[in-house]
Amino acid sequence: MCVSSKFCRLTGVFALGLILAGCSVISAKSGSQSIKMLLGEHNLSHCQFLGKVTGSSPVNKITGEHPSYTNRLISARNDLRNEAFKLGGNTVHVGRVNNTGRYEIPGVDKKIIIDGKAYFCE
Repeated sequence: MCVSSKFCRLTGVFALGLILAGCSVISAKSGSQSIKMLLGEHNLSHCQFLGKVTGSSPVNKITGEHPSYTNRLISARNDLRNEAFKLGGNTVHVGRVNNTGRYEIPGVDKKIIIDGKAYFCE
């Protein structure tokens, strides 16, 4: 029960802000945090190839706003790990990073997309 309508509105706005902020970052699923991400040349002949994976950073679907660059990068990496985890992988070899939003240019879709290959390595 609210004491005043102003207090109720402020509480509602604060709660909505917390909900919207939480929607802007993809979190790593349990177990996927330990997935290794490799860049550059690596000998993966001892690993089993599981498939291609892609991770991307989302736009806040409610507000249409883009998270900060750091949150976009974290989201794309977590999404890539989550996709590899779904395939049973423990390693991802990153092949390409497409960063359309590195610079804050108005009107440009600020999205990070990471392509890679998922492996299970002994």
